[in-house]
Amino acid sequence: MNTSTSEPLDCLVIGGGPAGLTAAVYLARYRRTLRLVDAGESRVQRIPRTRNVLGFPDGVAGNSLLNRMREHAARYGIEPWQGRVVALSRDPSGGFEARIGPQGERVLARAVILCTGAIDIEPQIEGLHEGLQGGQVRYCPVCDGFETQHQRVAVLGREGHGLREAVFVAGFDNEVTWLSMGSRQAIDRQQAQRLTDAGVRVANGLPQRISCDPREGVRVTMEGGATLCFDVLYPALGQRHACELAIALGARAGADGQLEVDAHLQTSVPGLYAAGDVAAGLNQINVAAGHAAIAATAVHNSL
Repeated sequence: MNTSTSEPLDCLVIGGGPAGLTAAVYLARYRRTLRLVDAGESRVQRIPRTRNVLGFPDGVAGNSLLNRMREHAARYGIEPWQGRVVALSRDPSGGFEARIGPQGERVLARAVILCTGAIDIEPQIEGLHEGLQGGQVRYCPVCDGFETQHQRVAVLGREGHGLREAVFVAGFDNEVTWLSMGSRQAIDRQQAQRLTDAGVRVANGLPQRISCDPREGVRVTMEGGATLCFDVLYPALGQRHACELAIALGARAGADGQLEVDAHLQTSVPGLYAAGDVAAGLNQINVAAGHAAIAATAVHNSL
């Protein structure tokens, strides 16, 4: 499909996860001209079942939710272009020009909403995919900590990030072990007290091997040969936020790559908005949809 446009669109939405699809639906219902470009990499596709999205009291698989959202968008004529925006620049008119690879099709738009998300940094785990599907490996305790109650839970991560997640997970009456990857010495006395108060154990050596089996759970072999067994493992190694397009335009971002946005989800670059995990805030499907509704409405009102 030739995606080149000669007349500027009202808005280009980049990313086809919950944020991008919600933004597109709002813009379509505002009768704005738009295009949604999707590289097909939404993290929602990796969720075995989410129970935080209202309307699905028994939970819903990530792929099923995404398909339902795509069907909803299709009711308003939204057909995502499969591709990746490889470059985003300012147009002489004050809008934006996007290049979509690999052919380099050119798209002009008066405003852009980035919904490019984030990627979890994965540890080396044998059986990682099976562990994710079976619930033995999880990335989001905000999403599913409730389901881990009264289990043996490990949190794998260094220093403050790993510590905070371990304390958070302990709030679900779990038997929690923080696999600190040798960073225990880097925390201060006050932080150490938080671990003690939460009943979190610390395994400070470096894990040498992690394997996951749906029947046996998670086995962690530490340096020295000791083996630790858990029901659930939370990797807390951070994320890479897909902020490169915005950074190239001069947008400000935090140290973790999340873009700074105002109350209307506009970045520090006028006309460039961000919604979902790439924008500062809690990484949740509900938050992504709320971001998108605010950003799309702000775009509509600004044009």
